[in-house]
Amino acid sequence: MRACLIALSLACGSAQASAPDPASLLQAWAAAYATNDGAQAAARYTADARLWGSVSREQTVGSAAIAAYFARVRPGATGIDVRFGEFALRMLAPGIAVASGHYTFLRRLPDGSEGQEPSRFSMVMVRGTDGLWRIADHHSSRLPR
Repeated sequence: MRACLIALSLACGSAQASAPDPASLLQAWAAAYATNDGAQAAARYTADARLWGSVSREQTVGSAAIAAYFARVRPGATGIDVRFGEFALRMLAPGIAVASGHYTFLRRLPDGSEGQEPSRFSMVMVRGTDGLWRIADHHSSRLPR
């Protein structure tokens, strides 16, 4: 199997609601995360997706649980964002891709300052019968200090 390796750097920005390719899915996921709307974030995942979130001790499984995970309150934050750093995107087979690398979670605080949580991630993405890409498995953890 031939794997294509693409090193990219993405900043969170506007992204289409649909994800016609894996790179646009990452952009769409980042844009949905920044809304703090769990339903928008969960829409980027398959119905039976599994998430190992960086603030969870257990896997979060399925659309409803993933929506609740992303809709949680972030104490003291007036806004949230995520920015991708260096990562690799590999096409493993037709309709299956994996991305892994670094991203940073940002929290805007009431005093105008910004807290940062450098993290690492891996996402397995699959193309559905509708032609759109969704996350089937997502692991996120904070970088060791």
